[in-house]
Amino acid sequence: MMVRAFCLLLFTIAVTPLLQAQTFREPPKGSPERAVILDAVRPAVEAEMRGSVEFVVTTMRVSPGWAFVQVEPQRPGGGAIDPERTGFRGESDMMDGLTVFALLTFQLGRWNLVDHVVGPTDVAYAIWPDRYGVPPALVCMEE
Repeated sequence: MMVRAFCLLLFTIAVTPLLQAQTFREPPKGSPERAVILDAVRPAVEAEMRGSVEFVVTTMRVSPGWAFVQVEPQRPGGGAIDPERTGFRGESDMMDGLTVFALLTFQLGRWNLVDHVVGPTDVAYAIWPDRYGVPPALVCMEE
């Protein structure tokens, strides 16, 4: 009995970090899930960019109930966005490009934007695990 409990403890210690490290996945390019996640981010970004955008995905991590994305917005067809023709006019020299980091939650049968930042010069999403309870590994902030 004691040997069995000890073996179970060793197994738990060995497997727990692996399970925690694999708590997210990336929806495949072109998948409906990927499209609806990006579509949930799009209205906020289009308002800030003052026009239609499409995204080049750098990172997309999804876990049960949460999604984290890092995307580069561009005009439809691949055109560059001039920061001085956006809601960031006069601020672009204080930004690190137009990279968007976004946090979403899956509630009531759909993806909803929780928070996002555009062009941060620091790791602005580092507070999201404490603020929103999102798993740190999902937002690339392993504990």
